[in-house]
Amino acid sequence: MTIQLKSINAFKYAWVQYLPNVLVCTIILLLSLASYQTYVYWKAYQLNTEYISGSIVKQALNPDEHLHAYSIAYRLSQQKKSTLQLAQTAKAFTLAEASKDTQIRALAKFGLGNLYFDLALSAANVEAGGSHQQAVAQIELAREAYKGALRLKPDLSQAKFNLELLDRLSPEKRTEAWLTETDGVTLQPFKRNGTAMMRDNKRRGLP
Repeated sequence: MTIQLKSINAFKYAWVQYLPNVLVCTIILLLSLASYQTYVYWKAYQLNTEYISGSIVKQALNPDEHLHAYSIAYRLSQQKKSTLQLAQTAKAFTLAEASKDTQIRALAKFGLGNLYFDLALSAANVEAGGSHQQAVAQIELAREAYKGALRLKPDLSQAKFNLELLDRLSPEKRTEAWLTETDGVTLQPFKRNGTAMMRDNKRRGLP
């Protein structure tokens, strides 16, 4: 009985002795977590403020800040683009593609698809100095970007719609038609009066 009481007293003594240290460590840990959360909130607030004001596009790209890179790319994509801005937009979206966040990666690929789609439409205007070959090349890049976005985020409806629209507008689909009798994948020419034309494929679902 005496030995048991001594053990209890020793435990109480040790607990009382180390309790201040435990409390101090706990307080330091909680303060560190609170400081980190405050920092994260401040960074998010700063990013939103710079995005809304448009000043974010003037900032340097950081390969390790993927959300920041995507924000710059998205803001640039909403502006009229010079050759330099196009290159900067593509670079920013490409950096965002390296994110570990699936959502950011999918949206970055979708943004690249839209960028290449716009370039394809511009290149298709031969009268304005465009080139058929350039248009086809941009279409292929846009198609791969949209497919990449859908692999990461299959429910990204905008990418599905744009991919189908791209198929309808692409030059190769203007000279080769989707036959409604086929499986919806195989391309066969449909000619009327000796000219290759396109039939609507009802399975595509576009208006």
